[in-house]
Amino acid sequence: MPKKEMPGNRKEEIFTAALKCFNKKGYYRTSIDDIAAAVGITKGGIYYYFTSKKNLFIELFHNKVNSYFDKLTDYMHNKPGPAERIWQLLEQAEEDFQKNLEIYKFGLEFITVSAREKDIRKEVATFYKKRVKIFTGIIADGIKAGVFKNIDPESVAWNLNFLSIGFFLTHFTTDGYFDPISQHNINLKIFFDGINKNK
Repeated sequence: MPKKEMPGNRKEEIFTAALKCFNKKGYYRTSIDDIAAAVGITKGGIYYYFTSKKNLFIELFHNKVNSYFDKLTDYMHNKPGPAERIWQLLEQAEEDFQKNLEIYKFGLEFITVSAREKDIRKEVATFYKKRVKIFTGIIADGIKAGVFKNIDPESVAWNLNFLSIGFFLTHFTTDGYFDPISQHNINLKIFFDGINKNK
């Protein structure tokens, strides 16, 4: 079914309401009725644009992920060296952490659902691959420039991905047992000390 254009900001309104509902009740316990009520439209009004709850869930993920990758691309072009580009990307993640907490929480819900739903898992795998590809390119540039140790760039990029995903998983499942910003800084220091050729 082809996508339909939504009048005004209605699509963004649906995404905003769906984000809140999925974060509050989880994917499985959230209904289209819940989302429609939060937007103030009929259930049919949502089904006119989204074929199912799962379709809305995936489209919401695309909406947020596309924004994330746009930021990654911008950050990469703003710094001259590979080390500076990675550091800028990760520092920006720290800056965005509190501002986009609900989006990160939704991302964790999406990843959790992917353990049970094959089509959701495909979306998560695509996200990981794109993210790792960006990091791999930067790390490979750093190795060529003599900044980073001569280690497999893709493996290092996956390590960085695991580090960040594990960080968010722990943050949302420990109820404030650690300070996320200071831990984030420690994580980055350990990571960069590990790949920096001069350490």
